[in-house]
Amino acid sequence: MSQPHPSTFPPQTLRQYALVADGERGALCGPHGEMVWMCAPRWHDDAVFATLLGGAGAYAVTPSMRCVWGGSYEPASLIFINRWVGDDESIVESRDALARPSERDRAIILRHVYAKAGHADVNVLLDARAGFGSEPMRDLRRDDNGVWTGRTGDLWLRWTGAGDAHVDEQGRLRLSIQVDDESGVDLVFEIGRGAVPPPLPPAAELWSRTEQMWRNDVPDLSTCAAPRDTEHAYAVMRGLTSMDNGMVAATTTSLPEHADKDANYDYRYVWIRDQAIAGVAVAADGGHPLLTSACDSVTSHLLEDGPRLRPAYRVDGGPVPEVRDLPLPGYPGGNPQTGNRAVAQFQLDTFG
Repeated sequence: MSQPHPSTFPPQTLRQYALVADGERGALCGPHGEMVWMCAPRWHDDAVFATLLGGAGAYAVTPSMRCVWGGSYEPASLIFINRWVGDDESIVESRDALARPSERDRAIILRHVYAKAGHADVNVLLDARAGFGSEPMRDLRRDDNGVWTGRTGDLWLRWTGAGDAHVDEQGRLRLSIQVDDESGVDLVFEIGRGAVPPPLPPAAELWSRTEQMWRNDVPDLSTCAAPRDTEHAYAVMRGLTSMDNGMVAATTTSLPEHADKDANYDYRYVWIRDQAIAGVAVAADGGHPLLTSACDSVTSHLLEDGPRLRPAYRVDGGPVPEVRDLPLPGYPGGNPQTGNRAVAQFQLDTFG
């Protein structure tokens, strides 16, 4: 795998991106360890990493060695492990997750970078930009404990574990680390809206909580025909389901359905039809928590709006915005937009 220039991350085939999610937002990570898409603090908010659509903003952990990439999810979770094998048989991994339990107004990205064999230098780039990449980081400061704080747009940010980072000529935070064992380096990035909360517990405690939440949330599906795949599917649906019970249809917007067809939509919303279908699928195995979430979500909207039931809602219950174009190049073959025309439509299959 060739190494990209640290300031650019060209688009990859969509199947090469991994999803980490916590119910309130999700991030896509590519084969160079680059998180190139995340909306924050919630699904329907503007992206702070918009490189996927040709904008600015990314969070990358990339080995400097010549290497090949692979990766896998830990069972029954959305904890993803990037793995790079180098020419000298060194093996570097980055264990990535969005911390759980989640919060509505704060996203917490956990990254544990370590060596499984040998040692390697790793380049880290943090470039959080609100407004789909239009708002560079500002007011960056490093305290006596090596914790970085700053702002982008109306969001605050905090980065722990990167005390040796520096601000480059483009206002991004850059860090070079060397990993030579599994103890590695823990990087914790927070971004949110509102008052800045107190500092987090140590990274090890955040990881322990996150692991336990996934163990608690994904049921034993060993009686299914393909248990591992079924449990992973359940984990994906759980990662897309908010604490307000709604399940978004997708993490992203404006990804083309076909390379030669200009049909791409913003699916970062709760679609009544999809929510109902997900509930029926879960019910086939029993009364798991996601069935309760689906029923509560659909019922609450139906009771509130009755015959005026909309095809889709934001996870906070608000209306889906009208379509607007984004001033970005877009994913190849796609037309970058937010919002969805369904907001003004009556769709009978929603009741079906």
